[in-house]
Amino acid sequence: MKHKSLIIYFVILVTLCAGFVVGARVMGKQGAYLAQGYMMTPAIAALITRLFFYKPRFKNANLRFGRAMDYLKYWLIALGITALSYGIYTLLGAIRWDLSGEIFLERLGEQFTTTGQDINDTLPPGFTPKMMLWIFTLGGLTVFNIMPGLISGFGEEFGHRGFMFPALYRIKPWVGFIVGGLLWFAWHIPISFMMPKTVEIPVWTTIINYLILAVGSLCTFAYLAYVYVKSGSIFVASIAHIAMNNAAISLSYFVIVQNQLLANLGLTLAMLIVVLIMVYKRMLVFDELSYTGTIGQLPNLMPSQYEKPKGAIL
Repeated sequence: MKHKSLIIYFVILVTLCAGFVVGARVMGKQGAYLAQGYMMTPAIAALITRLFFYKPRFKNANLRFGRAMDYLKYWLIALGITALSYGIYTLLGAIRWDLSGEIFLERLGEQFTTTGQDINDTLPPGFTPKMMLWIFTLGGLTVFNIMPGLISGFGEEFGHRGFMFPALYRIKPWVGFIVGGLLWFAWHIPISFMMPKTVEIPVWTTIINYLILAVGSLCTFAYLAYVYVKSGSIFVASIAHIAMNNAAISLSYFVIVQNQLLANLGLTLAMLIVVLIMVYKRMLVFDELSYTGTIGQLPNLMPSQYEKPKGAIL
């Protein structure tokens, strides 16, 4: 059967995801802890598929360390993308800044109080909430991207970019980017069912949010696919991914969201700008003859009879 391994990958992935979602619903509020396990489902599905249903096994999995400078390069780009995103949030009026972090700490303390705990009792001796806030902020911008960030980033990248994207790309380049991006977005949606609801959101707002975020996901997927192909390392792509996530979380401690819809729009605009820059510089060229340059980095990914136009990387 054509694309048998890809179909098996999706079947395993859907089964795993369904199991986590059902488990989270059964556990109630405690089910939110299963969200971290959910993030590993693409890697687990890809691992099982490669072991038992994919003839090349791990030969084209790009489990190589890659170039040291690539880690620094894409970490810095992640910080730049995050700064761009927050700049757009500010211009749109989607957020209000609180550089002291006091509002975040106050809300966090209230959450502990509702569970009968004192936030100060949960801290290491000699540490204050403000000290821990800065540790987590600086850590999210730097070392937290290594461990455990690398693990959670790998969970997505090994499956979505390392297996799904190349398989879809073999069908057609646009299938790899468009369908792959939409599937990646759809994979994120069940996470919302695993987290406890704090506010009721109108249906029309939810639909608009999903449409906006779908476009943003397509752009982010294209960027991370570029990182994967360009670096030839699944670990570099994992760091690039988690560095964006952690940087965004680090800055979130110091802002109050005024309008979530505008914030989602700002994120999508930021990633659109990134992709437009890549297209302008011909780092991304969306036609079938432009992607053969990846053959040297991703074995068996592209038809070898095609030739790469000068300047095209992906």
